[in-house]
Amino acid sequence: MKTKAIKKAVTKIARNTAKESGKAMKSAVKKVQKAAAPKVKQLKKAVKKAAAPKVKELKKTAARLTAQAEKSLARGVKAGKKALKNGLEASSKGLAKAAKAI
Repeated sequence: MKTKAIKKAVTKIARNTAKESGKAMKSAVKKVQKAAAPKVKQLKKAVKKAAAPKVKELKKTAARLTAQAEKSLARGVKAGKKALKNGLEASSKGLAKAAKAI
């Protein structure tokens, strides 16, 4: 009977200890988060500041590539129009020759 009582008491103590250690751990985590928050904020600013020149450079590169693509597209459209015009002129000349032949 004593062993049952001892087991029961030990189990109760173990549960209470686990509960208390859980509370203590949560409290410690909150304290660490609170203490680390300013450092995290500072690190974010530092990373943003360090990355700013690269971001600026990437934006410039993207703008330059976009401009080049637009110029190429405009050249292509112009060449297409010219080819169409030449084709239409050639076909009209061919029709004129065919009409004369008749």
